[in-house]
Amino acid sequence: MKKRRIIRDIAIQRIKLLYKYAVHEVHKGNVWLAQRYMYIAKRIAGKAGIKVPRSIKRAICKNCLIPLVPGITSRVRLKSEGKGSRIVVTCLICGWIHRYPYKLGKKRVQK
Repeated sequence: MKKRRIIRDIAIQRIKLLYKYAVHEVHKGNVWLAQRYMYIAKRIAGKAGIKVPRSIKRAICKNCLIPLVPGITSRVRLKSEGKGSRIVVTCLICGWIHRYPYKLGKKRVQK
């Protein structure tokens, strides 16, 4: 039990580190290496039997495994329509569109 927890902790640390390296490579313009880092991170998660953290999972294109950096590899738009509002993220490399719902918070009145 303790050994499994240690393996999970190490895997999460490595996934976060690889994501950081991938974003750095995108800023330098080396998209292929960033894609490779994210492929390795997904393999680590699979081998360790864990899920990729949500913050990282939403920042990766599910189609081409490129880190979605706004303005460089992705375009982010907010769409608010009648029933629900959502964040629309478009990958500029492959054109894949991701839609994430969000709720508008209620305005608080200060006393």
